[in-house]
Amino acid sequence: MNKNPFNICSLDQKSNCKSCINNYRLHCKKDKNKLILSLLVVFSTIIISFFGITLTTIITGIWWFPVVYSIFVILFFMVIEIRLTCSHCPFYAEKTLRLHCLSNILSPKIWKFHPEPMNIYEKIGSISGFTFLGLYPLLIEIYGILYMMSNYYEMIMLFLFVGIIIATIISILIFFLLFLLLYCPYCLNFSCPFNNVSKKLVDEYLKINPVLREAWEKSGYKIGED
Repeated sequence: MNKNPFNICSLDQKSNCKSCINNYRLHCKKDKNKLILSLLVVFSTIIISFFGITLTTIITGIWWFPVVYSIFVILFFMVIEIRLTCSHCPFYAEKTLRLHCLSNILSPKIWKFHPEPMNIYEKIGSISGFTFLGLYPLLIEIYGILYMMSNYYEMIMLFLFVGIIIATIISILIFFLLFLLLYCPYCLNFSCPFNNVSKKLVDEYLKINPVLREAWEKSGYKIGED
């Protein structure tokens, strides 16, 4: 079975990367170390956030706080974000049942590959999803503190919750900074709203991947023009 039906150079083990202008300038090939780092940061952020939300539920008795977060995380990373963003990535073109890239090996590929760039609605959806992912646990935990203050909980509990919020903030900051500084400047998903690869490198990558180039040019992209 041909696992590279769109002839994407990043999926071709025989591609001559050493002579490519983008060599070492883009994350063109799969990297287990980058994958492990990404998964560690993502899961630690989710676990810390879920812990804070669950404690808020125990104190307030509002059961739907962790339910909403759990459903959102599953749907966002397994269904929504995969369609909005990941389906436009060259790594998604690989003919496999699950996505295999530098930050994800868990999401099922239930959508078809979209070689064209993301449209404005997909970008807004992606930004909104990550915004909710970061803000929701913080808002719930802040509500937990306000609830304890209004119900005269002991100071030790308030300090505990302040510590949880600080841990949540740090984990979320690490999550976003890791990707914005170490992944997004080199990522092949060029139309992602967080991507900041230079146009010169994007042009060079499109030139050696005709399927992507054709789809991007049909969408109005012009190689060589700023």
